[in-house]
Amino acid sequence: MPKNHYLWFRKTVRFLLALLIIFSAVISLSSTESPAPAYANSAPHALCTAGNFTQDWSNTGLLTTADDWSGVASIEGFRGDGLTAANDVDARTVTAADDPGVVDVNVNQTNPNTFTTGGATEFHITDPVVALSGSGTADAPYLRITLNTTNATGITVQYNVRDIDGSTDNAPQQVALHYRVGTSGAWTDVAAAYIADATTGPSVATQVTAVNVTLPAAAENQPSVQLRIMTTNAAGNDEWVGLDDIVISATCSAVDTAPSVSGNTPANGATDVALATNITINFSEAVNTAAGWFSVVCDVSGDISSAVTVSGGPQNFTLDPTANLQYGDDCTVTVNA
Repeated sequence: MPKNHYLWFRKTVRFLLALLIIFSAVISLSSTESPAPAYANSAPHALCTAGNFTQDWSNTGLLTTADDWSGVASIEGFRGDGLTAANDVDARTVTAADDPGVVDVNVNQTNPNTFTTGGATEFHITDPVVALSGSGTADAPYLRITLNTTNATGITVQYNVRDIDGSTDNAPQQVALHYRVGTSGAWTDVAAAYIADATTGPSVATQVTAVNVTLPAAAENQPSVQLRIMTTNAAGNDEWVGLDDIVISATCSAVDTAPSVSGNTPANGATDVALATNITINFSEAVNTAAGWFSVVCDVSGDISSAVTVSGGPQNFTLDPTANLQYGDDCTVTVNA
């Protein structure tokens, strides 16, 4: 500051330096999808902040009421009504949207050999599991998982498909995996996850098919990604296929946090500021600035932002007012980003 500015502030002046970093975003969302029902839990699981997504159904207290998934984080079951118009439709081709879909789960069942209501069902058997079976109503039942893949790459989806139906039924029970970015619209099939027949029989329930696939790059680093594990209604009596030991993992990159003001002079609320003192602003990292990145507004002098010389950067900056300020001014410096 010029030395002939013999008085910038009188001694009783209060100099207020309020450094405000303002990060704002206005997000406009539009969708034709109806709001999720109260008994669904579609909050996304954030892979890079909450860790791997896992579900093995060992906690039989998660599902206690029919068609109520509110106790199961980020996963829901649906009947898939009307997704197919015939039996034995290739599940890889059933990629149409089912929004909002018919939320479905039959709870606390104990015998997959005799329970015949198609859709999604929780079975309290020796190794508890949620299973799918098609029917005339449940054309393409599925489980839907919602993820946040921000900063995630190499997203791996693993699960076991279990034949738990020891009845005399013996149908070709297909299982497919689909994904989509966002929470509405059509799906994309993940070809490597397809199982042409996940069951054996009749009167046999021993087959376990492991699925281990990596999602396409399009699913990476997205605020919302959904997965759909689906079967379709078979021509004969459908069998129950359990979807168990689900693990979804990813490689997570470091989160790029926004820069912040790490220091400044004069200090916030400083008084008795020395005549030659300039305003310094230090950031936590190097920043790129643009016109209007700061303002200096005083009670008496008004907005003097255009009468300030800026030097330094890209991390530490000095602001030097080019003219005397008036006695008794309270001045506020705001940093906008």
